[in-house]
Amino acid sequence: MMSLRDLATAGLDGFDAKKDSVQGNSGIPFGKYTAVIENTIHKVSKNRFEYFQVTYSVLEGEQIGRKEFQMITLDETKKDGTPVSDFVLTTNIKFVAKLGALMGVEITDDDFADENVTDLYEHLAQKFRGHEGTVVILDIHPGKNKKDPSNPYRNYDLQETEQPGELDVTDDELPSNINSDEQANLNSLDSQASNVAAKMDALDPDPFANNATTAATDDTNLPFD
Repeated sequence: MMSLRDLATAGLDGFDAKKDSVQGNSGIPFGKYTAVIENTIHKVSKNRFEYFQVTYSVLEGEQIGRKEFQMITLDETKKDGTPVSDFVLTTNIKFVAKLGALMGVEITDDDFADENVTDLYEHLAQKFRGHEGTVVILDIHPGKNKKDPSNPYRNYDLQETEQPGELDVTDDELPSNINSDEQANLNSLDSQASNVAAKMDALDPDPFANNATTAATDDTNLPFD
């Protein structure tokens, strides 16, 4: 049995006391959000249940700043020893592969070769490490919960989106794309500048030549060998 402190730690993880209902799931509402992937880690709960966790932080809208913690399980058996369905495992494998594609991490079937689930989660955590910060469209949608219909499961999907620092500039926005009048003005200014320079050279090619006070420097008088 969990202590009151353990229940508080688990119950307040990700809970927004101002916005979340005290009944049911404390995650952000179902919907699509622009979010950044903050981390991908191997997580172990208080009761030693292991999983691969992805943490998202919402970047826009009413839920800005709120976090969503996604739990991905790849264990082939449940706590009671019964097998996890192939459908669930395949879905989770595909999600990890999609996560990798969006974060620039290549995921293949070899990444799921570890039979020990602890080693598997640790391998994935290490492979994703250093690729955090990717911005995605996070789609959280309800899944049917037959045991408790009032508390639907949270299903996830991801979509690619523009990353910070990526500029979508058209040719029309480039500084070099100017109209004919602007180009004519620039040519006129260049011509005037050339004429002024030519007149100055004609008056005195080097107006400071006769006032030189420093001897020319060659290889023989440099301050080093």
